[in-house]
Amino acid sequence: MPTHRSGADAPGPEERREAVQAAICRPRRRAKLGKLPWLVAGLGTLVVRSARAQSYVDSRLLFYKESNGRTQVIDPVLLLHDDLGDTKGQLDLILGYDSISGASPTGAYPTFDASTSASGHSSSNSQIPLTTYRDHRESLTASYGRRMGSQMPTVDVSYSKENDYTARSAGFSDALTVLGGRGTLHFGASFASDIVAPVTNHLKLPKRSDGYSLGWTWIVSERDLFDVSASLMRLSGYLDDPYKVVPIGSPGAGTTIPDHRPNERARYALVARYAHHTSGDSAIKGSYRFYTDDWGIRAHTFDVEFDQRFGDGWVVAPEVRLYVQSAASFYGSLFVQPQRYMSTDYRLSPFWSLLGGVTVSHEITSGIEAYAGFTLQTQTGRDRVIPYGLIPQEGEMGLAGQSVSSADMSVGTITFGFRRRF
Repeated sequence: MPTHRSGADAPGPEERREAVQAAICRPRRRAKLGKLPWLVAGLGTLVVRSARAQSYVDSRLLFYKESNGRTQVIDPVLLLHDDLGDTKGQLDLILGYDSISGASPTGAYPTFDASTSASGHSSSNSQIPLTTYRDHRESLTASYGRRMGSQMPTVDVSYSKENDYTARSAGFSDALTVLGGRGTLHFGASFASDIVAPVTNHLKLPKRSDGYSLGWTWIVSERDLFDVSASLMRLSGYLDDPYKVVPIGSPGAGTTIPDHRPNERARYALVARYAHHTSGDSAIKGSYRFYTDDWGIRAHTFDVEFDQRFGDGWVVAPEVRLYVQSAASFYGSLFVQPQRYMSTDYRLSPFWSLLGGVTVSHEITSGIEAYAGFTLQTQTGRDRVIPYGLIPQEGEMGLAGQSVSSADMSVGTITFGFRRRF
């Protein structure tokens, strides 16, 4: 296999970006548990900003790795948050560099290999066809917000560049506090214009996305906070993965054609979150997310986190998350004959995953905080196939136990960093 992206089977830019996003979206736990906004940071636009009313520099290094030699990401990030005061506003700058390598499923049908060593010992292996690749991604995000009474409208822009993918976006968000400060209506919009430039040709293919969100945060009591939000994202343009293939005919024919998907997609999500501050120095946070789109995918996410403060400035925060997804209407592991839309991409397949992890943070001295986190995720495909070449002997049972799926993998992440407030 090649050590860099080449050929029709190389992984697509969207897959690499989702792998990076899956890695970096694990936010660290905040070390302060004394006030409700710190307990539930992330449950509404205004709540987040009230927790960030201080300047700081945050440096972080994240390592993400999938099993069986698949995608690996090393992601250093530098965040600068400058609180310029109520009259001048707040400025955020995020600099990122992702080093991405490993291997990715091509979409071709799984095979079964059997071999015999010189000593006569037989071994066998069910293989998901993979291709290796290597790439890097530079990114810059900037946002500015200024308080206007109880509101703080914010604008942001971002830019990232890979070898075959350029992403550009801009957004706006705001929040309106009502009912004496107990309720907050938060909303936002974002607009992206990307360019896909596959290494297999010299084309530059446009891709657009427009996103909208609306939510409500309610302070139920001194110890309880509830938030519900809905979002819509519309994508259009080039939505294929230029490096995926689809097997046609019988498993042993070896015939493949390029992956092809609709050129439009509407994605909907509804999220409910609840946080409770216990009588001790701890908080429990739970969330449920329902997702659906017009490609036929339905997904449910359940997440529970528990933050506990110990001693002088120590916080331990374990987390458990369950995710279940159905398949896209045009997904399949094998197609008898070509159809208008077809994909064997495991991200569009039915699968479930279970994640567990813990983050530990410590305030070393006044204004300096260190944190480290680890998560382990197990993912299992629900659309399973028997690899081609696996032929049962007479009387052999249990072939179902030898079925495989491209979605099968485990994922580990390690994050550590420092924050300096000033």
